[in-house]
Amino acid sequence: MNEQTKNTINAFVKTLREMFMIDDAAELDFGIYRIMAHKKAEIEAFFGLNDESEENALCRKIEALLAEQQDASVNVAEIRKQMQDRIRMYREDGETMEEINKKPTIIKFRQQLEENVDTTVMLPHILTALNDFFSRYYDKGDFISQRRYVNGGDATYLVPYNGEEVKLHWANADQYYIKTSEAFKNYRFKLKNGKEVEFTLKNAVQLKNNEKEQKDWARKFKLWDGVTEPGEEPVPDFVPVQIEEDGVLHIYFTYELMKKRGNEQKTLNNATYATLADIIQTKYKDDYLDLLAIMEGNDKEELRRHISRYTTKNSSDYFIHKNLGDFLRRELDFYLKNEIMHVSDLDYNNLRRTLAEAKTIKAVGEEIIQMLAGLEDFQKKLWLKKKFVVQSDYCITLDRVPESLYADICANEEQRKEWVRLFAIDEIERDLTTEGYSEPLTERFLEENPHLVLDTAFFNNDFKHRLLESMADIDAQCAGLLVNSENFQALELLQEKYQEQVKCVYIDPPYNTGGDDFLYKDAYQESSWLSCINDRLDLSKRYFKEGGSIAVSIDIKELDKLIGLMDMQLGDENRKANITIRRASITGAKVINPGLVNISENVVMYSNGQGKWQPQDAFREKGYDDRYGKMILNINAKPEKWEYSTVLDEFAKEKGVAKTQLRKQLGDAYNDELLKFVIDNSERVIRLAALDTDSVSQEVVKLSKESKKHPEKVYVLPREDGFNDYYITNGQTILFYKDRLRRIGDKIVPVEKVSDIWDDVLPNDIHNEGGVVLKKGKKPEKLIDRILDSTTKEGELVMDYFAGSATSGAVCLKSHRKFINVEANEYFDSIPLRRIKNTLFGDKSGVTDTHMWKGGGVVKYIRLEQYEDTLNNLYRTPMEGAWYEEKLGADTIGYVMDMQSQQNWMHTDWMANPFGVKMQITHGNETTEQTIDVVETFNYLLGLNVEKTLWPAEGMQVVMGTTCRGKRTMIIWRNTAHVTDEEVKTFLSSVDCKPFKQIYINGETTLGTILDGKLRQTETEFEYRMFPND
Repeated sequence: MNEQTKNTINAFVKTLREMFMIDDAAELDFGIYRIMAHKKAEIEAFFGLNDESEENALCRKIEALLAEQQDASVNVAEIRKQMQDRIRMYREDGETMEEINKKPTIIKFRQQLEENVDTTVMLPHILTALNDFFSRYYDKGDFISQRRYVNGGDATYLVPYNGEEVKLHWANADQYYIKTSEAFKNYRFKLKNGKEVEFTLKNAVQLKNNEKEQKDWARKFKLWDGVTEPGEEPVPDFVPVQIEEDGVLHIYFTYELMKKRGNEQKTLNNATYATLADIIQTKYKDDYLDLLAIMEGNDKEELRRHISRYTTKNSSDYFIHKNLGDFLRRELDFYLKNEIMHVSDLDYNNLRRTLAEAKTIKAVGEEIIQMLAGLEDFQKKLWLKKKFVVQSDYCITLDRVPESLYADICANEEQRKEWVRLFAIDEIERDLTTEGYSEPLTERFLEENPHLVLDTAFFNNDFKHRLLESMADIDAQCAGLLVNSENFQALELLQEKYQEQVKCVYIDPPYNTGGDDFLYKDAYQESSWLSCINDRLDLSKRYFKEGGSIAVSIDIKELDKLIGLMDMQLGDENRKANITIRRASITGAKVINPGLVNISENVVMYSNGQGKWQPQDAFREKGYDDRYGKMILNINAKPEKWEYSTVLDEFAKEKGVAKTQLRKQLGDAYNDELLKFVIDNSERVIRLAALDTDSVSQEVVKLSKESKKHPEKVYVLPREDGFNDYYITNGQTILFYKDRLRRIGDKIVPVEKVSDIWDDVLPNDIHNEGGVVLKKGKKPEKLIDRILDSTTKEGELVMDYFAGSATSGAVCLKSHRKFINVEANEYFDSIPLRRIKNTLFGDKSGVTDTHMWKGGGVVKYIRLEQYEDTLNNLYRTPMEGAWYEEKLGADTIGYVMDMQSQQNWMHTDWMANPFGVKMQITHGNETTEQTIDVVETFNYLLGLNVEKTLWPAEGMQVVMGTTCRGKRTMIIWRNTAHVTDEEVKTFLSSVDCKPFKQIYINGETTLGTILDGKLRQTETEFEYRMFPND
């Protein structure tokens, strides 16, 4: 085998090792790398990745395929021998190989070998073609659309096109975006001695030129050099390590543009480790020397391992392909037709060779594709799997809690401490009428503070059971649901329960400016963003209620692409408004730079396409409109007897001041006094306005013409269905000022209908709204309130799956709407959950006065298993050992690591006792075994609206409710080791089972005979609903 062929083999083996992550899997023990490490031996054996070039299994496979296609009548071996003899003769004469290869005899021999499919000549061509194809489409853990039409060397890209008049296309349109930013800016882990370390990102550079980046540049992680502004010089002797006030050792990184060549991330990681090792040994060895140690079960130092995890997590594996097998097969066929089988180059002499080459590439490519697709489809199933509820708790104000539980509440120190922290109850002093703060709290104190917010997370199961048993129509009582989860996973789990119930979807997604924590694949910033928004928008369509709306906050960066995407998803006929929002004043640094000052952003509003759109009238407060300058003096008389005066004349009479002296006498109070007078007399204050004959009925037009014949008369045309009567005089309509008034909070004020320019929604104290601070900014409550005012009525459901600080949830509570808020970030407890607690307590900021909000209510919050948790709970298949006995135990959940398995994705032995089921859950990069809420998970899988929950016996829980499809349902959960069929039977005899259409019981049971066909097996239903069904 010559050197060229060896190099070609090595190049393709390198590509295969990268695609199957063989080398990374050896040192990265998280996520998809665990799968690859598990399949490493199988993949290496299949492709011969560890073989010497001469013995490579893949090469032998290719040679065998080529041999099948040789012409048996041609002695290829003899031709090859003659060529080698001639080459040897030329070499003995002192000629070089470069000279020999140009000789006509050698060229002729080679042509004969190619035409007759000689394996030694064809092998490099085929390996080169395979390497070219797969390396073209593979990019750092993802497969990207790179179809090209080659013609004269012009590698023009092609995109799929189905005859649309206008098409929105992006590179990752057929892939799921799976990244979260949780471990990007702050990656924290704990050492064996309890000390915490955090990788803190100080600066992340946004790409400005994608085309340039693709060719020469890429973003890489490196240690921070102290530079805070572009163009600054690095700080001399800067140390990128510091113990901050939180007691955590922070190691500072940047994510910046570098030349690709010479700056491979692994090389940078090695340099980073060397620098940090010196710093730790010099300054922090007393507490942090474990960073440089190799822990049991690992083969690398702890710090080196975490550097590798951090940089890999945030620079690769952004997508999962929706159908990788079909995609690569389609692209391979296209590649063969356009780059291997050039029709213009085909003739009789090379036809056999070309066909053999194409057939061999296709056969080998198909095997590689099948292996890749198996891995990708396995990931897809894990991504689409409904996720478990890890935690389920309630925030409930004390006025909803039975007083019989007050003694337990007073004794709970953790709850008391939170009330001190959030609501400063320790500042409430005792006097003659008020029970002051004390430790422990008294029951009278609780009675006097009915809007203190109890968090069930601070209480034991016995307390929770008693509280929930006391609540009728549990889900109906909840004003909102707050979900700590990646939003795609939340939308997947909640869809059965809330399908076709959401009247308005409002989202404030990342604006993709580079500074908003949105992670994107280098060279695919816009494409990453579109994939993220597209799939979540597509999922949210299942929630749309008839006549509803969807509103999206955005700025100029992605406005055009968002509108194109929403047109594609919802239809441009459902595009209703592009609202311009004034978000700042023209002051400060904004006015220094030349050009227009950008102080706006947008809210794009669409109807959801489900039935006729049902928008609501929204109004904004407006001062006195002096066009309403006339008054009717005798409003109770018949219209033809009305007598008129002017507003100012009557106002002057009331004040006892000459009209010309009003402003002077009243001074600064003039406008307020005049407005009060007009509002008090609004039923008599009028103006005349021309009729729009194109928008009124012919009856009105006829009456208008008639009125011109008798200008002294007032004509009245009564109307029904709540519309105002028409009053017409001399061809004009009489408009009453009372119709311009609305109640806002406890005031009656003049208003005007809202347009698509909102310049009045930014308050001066937005940073303090809700009692929380969000560094990347919050939306004003007034903005959200107006969106909801325009799209929903009280009691209707609003969804926001980019909840941020939960502004939309807070506004829904205050305006008496229901909400679903989803937020994934690590600040869930400290910002959105805290804000909801503040609002329930009676937060006084934002739109509180508008809605006269006083506080009170119930909000549920849950946390979900995430995709990374799913990957980290993968175990061997049962065929390879009793994995749930050796690794898990019968009470722990694990998923089968068998990509070919079509069923039995997880063992269900834990169903024997659903109350103690555990799973490995990672938060803040710390993995712990947690008990999960199987009961609550099943409620969402069934789409059950819970009405009652009971604990009739030890080890038994009963849930009653109605599914979204209208089926009355009872679910009986039990620890089968303690609760027998007889005990279940005793319970069933105590309740009326007739209204229930289906009754679920876990564990083996013989009760089906007494349940009249209503019995359902919980285990089967659970698994069926949790995993995606093709």
